[in-house]
Amino acid sequence: MSVAPTLIRNLDECLGEVQPAAIAVRRHLHLHPEVSWQEAETRDYLEGVLAEAGLKTQTVAGTGLVVDLGTGTGQRVLYRGDIDALPIHEVAPPGGTKLISKNAGVSHACGHDLHAAVAAGLALALKKMEGEIPGRVRIIFQPAEEILPSGAEAMIKAGVLEGVKYAFALHSDPTRDVGTVGVRVGPFTSTSDAFDLKVIGEPGHSARPHLARDAMIAAAGVIQALYHLVGQRVNPLEPAVLNIGKIRGGDVKNVLAGEVTLEGVVRTLLTDTRERLHSEILRVAELAAAVHGCRVELAFQMGAPPICNPAHLHVHVKGAAVDVLGESCVQEIPQPSTGAEDFGHISAAVPSYMMRLGVRTPGHPTTHLHTPGFDLDERAVGVGMRVMARALMSALVADPDASDGWSGGGQDG
Repeated sequence: MSVAPTLIRNLDECLGEVQPAAIAVRRHLHLHPEVSWQEAETRDYLEGVLAEAGLKTQTVAGTGLVVDLGTGTGQRVLYRGDIDALPIHEVAPPGGTKLISKNAGVSHACGHDLHAAVAAGLALALKKMEGEIPGRVRIIFQPAEEILPSGAEAMIKAGVLEGVKYAFALHSDPTRDVGTVGVRVGPFTSTSDAFDLKVIGEPGHSARPHLARDAMIAAAGVIQALYHLVGQRVNPLEPAVLNIGKIRGGDVKNVLAGEVTLEGVVRTLLTDTRERLHSEILRVAELAAAVHGCRVELAFQMGAPPICNPAHLHVHVKGAAVDVLGESCVQEIPQPSTGAEDFGHISAAVPSYMMRLGVRTPGHPTTHLHTPGFDLDERAVGVGMRVMARALMSALVADPDASDGWSGGGQDG
């Protein structure tokens, strides 16, 4: 079943009417960013914008918001917009005129201001035509996407997925021009599991190393062994990444360290690979440390599961994007990303789809995510609204009894 032309016309008209308000939301959030779990002013601002349009909101997980639309009793679809910023000091490019955060040391360097603006625009537009919505739509403004434990986990525990059949989201992509999107079936992002690995020996005077168990040299052996782990113990056709990003140990230069802590991240696309690598990290670290008479303690902080885009939702999103932008502006993503996204928690719970939204101004250099100079072309707000709105409507009118073939996020397919 396809979306009625009259519904599409009314939808486009309402989206056009609210687009200036959505862009104003993006600008306000960009100027006043807040880091994860501290988004109280962001929540209050969004609540005010939505209340002014007659929308009732519910506060969830402390700084999150939920808005329900639609008067029917049919299936419910969800759009996720995240709202937290990063502890990154924003800078302007030479001669640039980009908006600069007013909160020193904090910026929307990942485009969450745009994601939230799209969510707000969808809510405002759908409110104008609420009686025409062929089902129910839930819009969520999610806190704390950037840290562990994440806001997606907290919102799921609060019940935001109850009654939700499908979920959708998008992510800013500064490698694509505004007016284009990236779509993909199957594995889309990886896990990102943090670990703390403590190497424990016995401290001693550097003049008498034979009386100590040097945790520093043992840690060096552990690092070398771990960096060989992916290449030696993981199928080369199964993407995986392991990195050590931080080392802490030692007090003074003439005392052998009794304890060294290694902090790192392991990323995988497949659940089986994830479990196998966790086990192998401990085994290999124990063996490498034992060579130097040391032992290890290992603790993991589990990140989000992989996002896996199912084929039947790909039809809705790609079809919507082609209708809005044209075939040439809808680009297939050839490989999944080894970046992680906590939308993976939602993807593991209900059939879900994430799209990449081009945000680079044509002809301008790329300013990458999570960097002080990240910038985006705010015309992407309107593009994201139009594509996501059509995808939501398309998913609502699809046969609710049709098999979706879902087997959960992070599966091998």
